[in-house]
Parts: sequence; structure tokens; C-alpha cells
Amino acid sequence: MCALVTLKHPQRLIGVLAVLALAGCGLPTSRIDAEDNRVFIPSMRTAFNLSEGREAPSEPQTGHAVEFGYVKARGGDSQFLAAGQAPVVIGGQTFSAPQQLRNQFDFSFADVSWRWRKFFDGRALGLEVLAGLGNARLDLAVSSTAQQASESFSTQGPQAGAGLLWRLQPGTSLQARASGFVSASGRGVNEAVRSELSLAQVLHENLGVRVGFSSWEVKGQGQDGISDFRLRFSGPSLMLEMNFRP
Repeated sequence: MCALVTLKHPQRLIGVLAVLALAGCGLPTSRIDAEDNRVFIPSMRTAFNLSEGREAPSEPQTGHAVEFGYVKARGGDSQFLAAGQAPVVIGGQTFSAPQQLRNQFDFSFADVSWRWRKFFDGRALGLEVLAGLGNARLDLAVSSTAQQASESFSTQGPQAGAGLLWRLQPGTSLQARASGFVSASGRGVNEAVRSELSLAQVLHENLGVRVGFSSWEVKGQGQDGISDFRLRFSGPSLMLEMNFRP
């Protein structure tokens, strides 16, 4: 943590500031916060089922699969910096308090995962777990009445999740899934958590659609003098799902 030091001799003060700069310490900044609960969240998922079951590839079934996913969401929120608060810093711009800010984000997430599903004793209720790698990309913009600035981030890291499936009838199922992503990168999205509840309908042996509700929380560390950020968004989701068997 960097501390403010008062010295009687200007030369010593300059020396201390130089040391702090070399150590990577900077002035404190306020976190960029945004929460938007009216975001439409479209997505796509392609899975290659490795099971040898008799069911069509799009039917939920016991077995292993390789899964590719892509999600995109846009949203925004207002944030007020009260007098005395540290400034928000992004894109080479400093937004000092007090003032009203508008934070907007364009977020996308792509992943590839190994997935395992199990329906015990042929029952309607099943379990799934998945693990793999994800890529989070974020375009974050902050604006006020007199300023505007933006930054783009892209990070990679492991992701994993688990879920429950309930086969309501042939071709129709209910799914609940939660997953998380982390990145060791010191700049950009370091953590993302999502939860989904969807109703799935098979349209063809290789094609299905899911409609439901999705919720995300995305956190990141700006570093290099940029403010940290925390984005929360949720809303109706629509997924096009393709399933194949090699």
C-alpha cells in the first residue's frame, strides 16, 4: 500500500515519489461499478457427443462430450462519484469527484470444455460437470458531461462448472448450470461467474434451442493506473445449440 508522506525537504519528497513510481505504486482510484438487470444475453453452443447411446445427439444423455460455447452481452449503468471519493481512471482519462458517470460495457466469452453427464438408472434427473479453457473479452467505456474514455481487455484462463438436468418429456428438458472463470492476468477480466436456468427443446436430431434466464458477475483489475471494475448483469437468454456425434 502506498502512503502519502509529508517532508520538509522538497528533494526528499521528489526522491520518495520516484521510488514509489518505480515500485509500481500509484494514487488510489475508485472502482468502476455497473449493474444492469435488463440485458438480453444471446449465445451459441456446439457439442460433439462421444457417447454411443441410441438417443439423437441433441437429446440429453449419459456420456462425454467436447463443448464449444460463445456468449455476448451489452449493458450499462450510472455511477455517482461523491465529493472526496478517489477518481476513476481509464483510457488515459481521470474522472474526478464529484460527478455523474455513465459506464457501458460490451462483453463476450468463448470457451472450450470437456463435459460429462450422467443420468442414474435411467432416471429423468441427471448431473453434469465440465472443465476447460475460456477467453473473456471486454470493451469498457466511461463518460461524463465533459469527458469520455474506453479500454479493451482480453484474458484467458481455466473455467469449470456443474449443473442439473431434468428430462420433462422426449425432446424437452430443464437445465440449471453454474460456472466460473479465472485468469492470472494482472490486467483485464480476472474472474467471471455465471448462472443459468433454461428450458431446452429439440428441433432436430442435431439442433436445439434454449430459452431462459442468465446472470453474470465480471470482475477485473486495471493495474497500470487504471481503475478496477465490477460488472453485474442479467436478463433473458436465448441459445442456439448444435449437437453432433463423430
